[in-house]
Amino acid sequence: MAQTVKGFVQDSYQIVSSSSPTVPLHGDDMLKGVQFLNEWLNAASATGLMTTIAKEITFPLAIGQSEVTFGSPSYVPTPDVTQGRLSNLQNAWLVLDGVTYPLIDQSRNTFWSSYKYDPQLGLPRFVIVTNEVDLTRMRFYPGPSQEYIVHVFGKFQLADLTENDTMVTLPTYYIRFLRLTLAKDLAIYKGRQQAWNKMLEDMLVKAEQDMMSVSSVNLNIETEQESYLNGAWRVRAGV
Repeated sequence: MAQTVKGFVQDSYQIVSSSSPTVPLHGDDMLKGVQFLNEWLNAASATGLMTTIAKEITFPLAIGQSEVTFGSPSYVPTPDVTQGRLSNLQNAWLVLDGVTYPLIDQSRNTFWSSYKYDPQLGLPRFVIVTNEVDLTRMRFYPGPSQEYIVHVFGKFQLADLTENDTMVTLPTYYIRFLRLTLAKDLAIYKGRQQAWNKMLEDMLVKAEQDMMSVSSVNLNIETEQESYLNGAWRVRAGV
């Protein structure tokens, strides 16, 4: 059974507390514990390195739809894909009539400095990802001339947790690392910095290294793609 968020926060406090395990938390201790937990989970999604959950999602791409947004379902206006902000794209591809068309993840700066006109409709070859505060935009270049099914494999920002939630959205191997991480923040909050000793710091460093080793690495081979972006590939391919 997955541990409750309330129990998880209490365990983190206990690591740096001088009180007996049976002594309940006081005042806004639980509120602050949940707040710091969510702050760390949100911060971890900045690069996706420490967000160890990667998953594949699919969605339709309509004719002429050159941009898709990713975000929380509570964001206004509602994003096209409500899996949370896309924090790390690892792979993307299109499927049409059983045929798979890989998409090339191109940097925003390279894209905007390469193409010279608004893209015509055709077979999308590139995706350009732009991260915003609570939203991620994915642009397709060229725009689709027919409807495709898009497959995206990557890491998405998790929804905020509440005291009454469980830790089921996090993998079990992640819990030990996250408990130590939260305990370190709580030690500072409670003025218990002296309780965070070298032994605990060494445990946290080892747990952090383990989490980084779990995070997948993009092994795509980069090739010269300038001619693709400036439209020459369309002439050669007859698109």
